[in-house]
Amino acid sequence: MVGWPPVAEAFTKAEWKKIHKLLASDGESFGLPRSRQGFVMASWNIRKLGAVKSKSAGAWRMLAAVLSSFDLVAVQEVQEDLEGLHHLMDLLGAGFDFVVSDTTGRFPGGEGMAERLAFVFRKSRVRRTEIVSDISYDRSAVVKKLFEHRVQFAAALDRWADELRDWELQRDEARAAGKDAPGKPTVDLPWFLTFIRQPHCASFEVGWGKTKRPYRFLAVNVHLHYGTRISERRQEFFGLLDWLLAHARTADRRYYPDLILLGDLNLDFDDPAEDRERIAATLKLLNGATGRAKPAEFNFPFIDVHPGEADVFRTNARVSETFDQIAILRRDPRLPAPEANRTAGTARGGFDYGVFRFVDVFARALHGRDFAALPAAKRSALIRRFEHDLSDHMPIWVVLPKPE
Repeated sequence: MVGWPPVAEAFTKAEWKKIHKLLASDGESFGLPRSRQGFVMASWNIRKLGAVKSKSAGAWRMLAAVLSSFDLVAVQEVQEDLEGLHHLMDLLGAGFDFVVSDTTGRFPGGEGMAERLAFVFRKSRVRRTEIVSDISYDRSAVVKKLFEHRVQFAAALDRWADELRDWELQRDEARAAGKDAPGKPTVDLPWFLTFIRQPHCASFEVGWGKTKRPYRFLAVNVHLHYGTRISERRQEFFGLLDWLLAHARTADRRYYPDLILLGDLNLDFDDPAEDRERIAATLKLLNGATGRAKPAEFNFPFIDVHPGEADVFRTNARVSETFDQIAILRRDPRLPAPEANRTAGTARGGFDYGVFRFVDVFARALHGRDFAALPAAKRSALIRRFEHDLSDHMPIWVVLPKPE
């Protein structure tokens, strides 16, 4: 297959057969949601989901099998070329539909990778309603921020200019020596201005059967900037929280007061003991700062330890970070409050959340052991075989009780 695989030897047809057989027979033990009584929403950063030739037939089949377990899934890293997304929809069948954003993350004609953000949904349970939009900041607000902190911004730009001059010298020396050039420096802005990749919103209504009061919410699909510094990652995360807080403060006057955030937040969460305390403290302040008689309430379940687990869920393929999140900004009392996380998964058809650990599917099917039990060299070798073909992120999901 031309153009694939990009890095390492792919799984053979025989290996994919073992993988698909194990997934079909025992997907729940690897973290796929157990209950079909509730509504299942998910988020998955599917690495460079573009042309059909960019992934193997086995990977496409697995992507479709996993997506079919969810009722609504936010997908990140959809490429300019929508061929692969259309191919996935063909594999999922007529019971699914999708909505996708325009490309974001790159100035027209500029360099760098642009991507789209998509929602894929099951038509029998989910109806897309009136709103489709991006999240952007008013230019006048950006100009005001620049003016108010003009001294700090000027200093940051001066530092960047110095770094660029040094980088140009290093680049020219590397080229002369026939070596790779160092990475180009980026400006470390002192305050958040706007998103590099604009989050994408769409409104949905969820219900089935004779439900008279479906869930109605605005879903926000995000892929926040990773950057070269922790400060860059945190700026976008807290910029997003500011936007959510503004929504919460006026939730009682919003057409869609309830909001579901899904996506790759690139959250700095490699040390749960320290990071959870910091993030939880921020969310506690947010929940107390809405300043209204009937405030909206934030719930980030994936920063809490699930009742059935010993530690927080990890969402990257190396099982070392929790980059991906699903968060609920609720006024509807049927949606789970933060305290519901302590009993998640204890009632059939009730609220639950989890991660589909496809790395364990691969490890068990090909090596007879879970991923964590493999020697470090084997884990690294296994990751190289699937991280471009399938993804380097694992899908996360939340089950909401059937709307009554």
